[in-house]
Amino acid sequence: MTTSTALPVPLPVLTAGLAALLLTSGCVPQDHGWASVYKPEQQNKITVVMPAGAPSISQQFLFTTSGAKHLGIDVIGKVGDPVIAVANGRVTGSFTEPAYGNRVEITHGPDASGRQSLTVYKHLDRRLVAKGDVVARGQRIGTLGTTGMLGGGIPHLHFELYRQAGAGGKVSADPHRFWVNGVGRVTCFNAGASYDSSRFAMTYPAPCRTGSSDQAAGQPAPEEPRQAAGLEALLQ
Repeated sequence: MTTSTALPVPLPVLTAGLAALLLTSGCVPQDHGWASVYKPEQQNKITVVMPAGAPSISQQFLFTTSGAKHLGIDVIGKVGDPVIAVANGRVTGSFTEPAYGNRVEITHGPDASGRQSLTVYKHLDRRLVAKGDVVARGQRIGTLGTTGMLGGGIPHLHFELYRQAGAGGKVSADPHRFWVNGVGRVTCFNAGASYDSSRFAMTYPAPCRTGSSDQAAGQPAPEEPRQAAGLEALLQ
C-alpha cells in the first residue's frame, strides 16, 4: 500500500486562483463600464456612476475602525494597458517593493483650499516616470500589471488617494469623493477639455474607450454620501 502527501500550494498560486475564481463567479461581469458594490462594513457608501467606456472597478474603497481596510480602488485591465495621471502634479516616488510591485506616487497641489493631495498607483507592469518629474493630467505614467506579492495574478491597477488634513498629515480618502464631474461620477480624461485647477478634482487613472460618454446610459444619478465620520470628516 502506498500513501501520498499533498505538497503545500505556494501563496501566490492560491492568491491567483482565488482572484480567478472571483472573476469567473460573476463578481466582475464585464471589463468596461461596471463597478463592484461596497462591502457592507463600509460606513460611507457612495453610489458610483461609471462611464460605459471606463475600465471596470473590481473592488471599492474600504476603511473601518475594526482594522479591515482596502485603501483604494482596483481597476481591471490587461497587462500593458496605459495608466495615466489623474491631475497635474510632481512625481514624489517611483520605485518597486515586494508587496505592491512597481509603484508611482504623485503629489498634487496645494489647491485653493491650501491642501495637497497624493495619488498612488500600484502593481504597475512598468514605471514610465521618475522621482522629480512634473506630469500633466492624462499623461501616461506607467502600464497596468500584476507585480508584487499582493498583485494576485490578475492584471489590475490599485489606485489610492490621500488628502491633507491639517497638521496631522495626509489621510486616506475614497477616490469617488473627488471626480471632476462630482461625487460618485467617474470622469474620463478628455484631452480637449479644460479643467479647473483651483480645486483638486480627478479624472480616471485609466483611459476610457474612444467615444464613450461620461455617464453610462440608464444608470441612476449618484446619491450624496452621508456625513463622513472619523478621518473622513477631516477631508470636507
